[in-house]
Amino acid sequence: MGRALADTARRYGLPAPRGRGLARGLPFGRPGAAREVCDASYRGGLLMETAGPNAEVTKVLPPLTVTDEQVERSLGVLDEAVASVVGKRTLAA
Repeated sequence: MGRALADTARRYGLPAPRGRGLARGLPFGRPGAAREVCDASYRGGLLMETAGPNAEVTKVLPPLTVTDEQVERSLGVLDEAVASVVGKRTLAA
């Protein structure tokens, strides 16, 4: 999960993800972007929430019983949500 979130952050020019294990956060610099990503993720079937003092982080906190397939699908939904909010620009391959 950490590697996939780091790849997403790098691809869209975001700050490095935070957290450990399955508890991770993806920070955004633009106000409101984290909420938009959470909303887009929800439309894709992934329930997320914001965190941080200014709600600038999307929080990923799956249940301990999550399967590898569910993690992979969820990370794909999250990546698509980030793309829809941040844009298709890529800063790193």
